[in-house]
Amino acid sequence: MSKENPGNTVNLLCEGTVIMGDVKTKNDIRIDGNIKGKIITSGRLVVGNTAKIEGNIDCVNVDVLGEIVGDIEASGTVLLKTPAKVTGNIVAAVISVEPGAAFNGNCQMVKKETLEAAKHK
Repeated sequence: MSKENPGNTVNLLCEGTVIMGDVKTKNDIRIDGNIKGKIITSGRLVVGNTAKIEGNIDCVNVDVLGEIVGDIEASGTVLLKTPAKVTGNIVAAVISVEPGAAFNGNCQMVKKETLEAAKHK
């Protein structure tokens, strides 16, 4: 019997899944369903093109293809890929917006170390 490696574990919330409440995980997570609540992960978050999130996000890295209504705070990279729709503010070390992605809000690029230090205060 093989042991699972927690470093390679990915949570998956499929299309049609609806969660009313906060989601917190230490692992990577891909969301293709709907969430009304805050998402906190110390891994990578992938918001699939069928996903709709209404709530704030606190993560290391996030790739967005779906819709987010809420603020994003990432100590690493925020990638808004076509056809992403984000309404809210973004604070991240690196922000990338592809042509065709929609973003309505303010953005602030902060060094990773500065953002992590502010979280630990």
